[in-house]
Amino acid sequence: MRERFRAGVARCDITPPVGIAHGTWSAQVHERAEGIDLPLWCTALAVSDGVNEVIVAEWDLVCPPDGEWLVQARKRITELTGVSGNHVRISASHTHSGPSIEPPWFEAGAEMIDPYVRSLTDRLAGTCLEAHRKLAPAFLGWGKGDCAVNTNRRLPWQPKRPILAPNPAGFADHEVGVIRIDDEKGSPIAVVVNYAAHPTILAWDNRLVSPDYPGTLRRTVEDLTGATCLFLQGAAGNQNTICDYSNKVQDSRWVGRRIGLEAARVADRVETRPSRLEVVRTVESSWTMGVADSILMEGPEIPVKCVGHQVDLPVWKRGPVRDEEVAEVKRFRIRLAELREQKAPAQEIREANRLVRRASMDLMLARKRAETDCIPLEFQAIRIGPVALVAMPVEPFAEIGVEIKSRSPFQATFVSGYSNGVELYLPVAGAYEEGGYEVWMTPFSPEAAGIAVTESLKLLAQLTG
Repeated sequence: MRERFRAGVARCDITPPVGIAHGTWSAQVHERAEGIDLPLWCTALAVSDGVNEVIVAEWDLVCPPDGEWLVQARKRITELTGVSGNHVRISASHTHSGPSIEPPWFEAGAEMIDPYVRSLTDRLAGTCLEAHRKLAPAFLGWGKGDCAVNTNRRLPWQPKRPILAPNPAGFADHEVGVIRIDDEKGSPIAVVVNYAAHPTILAWDNRLVSPDYPGTLRRTVEDLTGATCLFLQGAAGNQNTICDYSNKVQDSRWVGRRIGLEAARVADRVETRPSRLEVVRTVESSWTMGVADSILMEGPEIPVKCVGHQVDLPVWKRGPVRDEEVAEVKRFRIRLAELREQKAPAQEIREANRLVRRASMDLMLARKRAETDCIPLEFQAIRIGPVALVAMPVEPFAEIGVEIKSRSPFQATFVSGYSNGVELYLPVAGAYEEGGYEVWMTPFSPEAAGIAVTESLKLLAQLTG
């Protein structure tokens, strides 16, 4: 007798303390988080086909663990669950209104970062353990919807300098990917939603810790389906919402509801087990009336499999970092500290913030591009029955995600960045001539996007075996 597909889901709260460093925006004036909009969550889904087990976890932070942190987090999850570390995927919603999890360019609130980050590994691992312990017979189905609250964000402005603003003429991926998992009684226990859009509605003037629109998206799905919702951010490198940078909480609620309503609509139509209508009894009335009922049939097998490999993406080379570049960052930091001590006007502090953060980002990119010829990245693909989940630790442009989906051998393929680390932007080759923020913020050469597509398709081919 074949092993039954099993699934379990769990969640924990990872909201940081008020007062923690809240630094994501170069244009901001504040330093510490001054309140909580909505709690931040960590959610985990465990699945098994009786032979292979996989855990998919996601949390409301700007990025997932990477480097040694990722190694230790997976090790801890393996210790608790027995699931192999390379069968664990950890993704981030990429909210830009969460806490700083690395030292920012200012000091206030930075003392709270390390204790908070050190607490995350065990909270993540504990959530994965709870999901794993809840493994129980389940059924799975999938569907796709469409929601046009996202848009291309590279608006032509000046030569080689598009601005980050809605560009309806640009490429966008409006697909809402949905996986629904039911228990043996047919009640939904988990709904996975895949959608591509930066959570950057709450921007520089927002002083609250928030999951941005993904928080409302999950709550909307859960209110309507009764299931726990996981949000897997898509290939959002050049995708924003149509409300981005408004700094209005009500806008993040509106966008989250719109996507959540579409996801719930799709989930409601998903059939996790095939059925047939059958007359189960007759009643004599004006005529003989047949009362029909849905008779559940045996569903298809739901194999679970996870594969991954290292992909060396080529670097967009530049010369060695100059002493002047290092000195400029130090000079800007000193000036910002002086202005804060002097309690300078907000606009002066905003400008000083912009200068020091841009210079710091420029220096970071310069070092990456000067010190190596390629960057090793972990690409991962997970099969859950007819659905494949592709994950890469970059911010891929939407065109990359759509090409992988269109060429995949699976009935449904959902592509995500921001998974198992994140190594900045991965633009398509044509974007380099256009310039813009994402091109400035990439360490990769123009051919890297094509390599990412090819390597992702290789992994998908392995999953079909």
